[in-house]
Amino acid sequence: MSGDHQLQRSWIVKATKNITLNGRKAPELVARLDDPGCDCSFEELFFDSLARMELCIWMQTEVGVELDESEILTYPSVDSLAAHLARKLNAVSR
Repeated sequence: MSGDHQLQRSWIVKATKNITLNGRKAPELVARLDDPGCDCSFEELFFDSLARMELCIWMQTEVGVELDESEILTYPSVDSLAAHLARKLNAVSR
């Protein structure tokens, strides 16, 4: 896992821990997010359209990264979205 990927993953994990997740948040799933080897899907984390929107807003306001809800649907797990964001931000910085 590259440094950029790890950074993006840490942002997504932090955001996920702060999102309500449709009133449900299984502590064991949230704890699994701290393991870099664990790749949780957003469905498994109870993400609905509101949680996706909250993640997009959090990423914009807290870290200044624009994220579209469709990107979360296209990259449906923490690691796949982190890898996508790392590629996206590397492309912008070039």
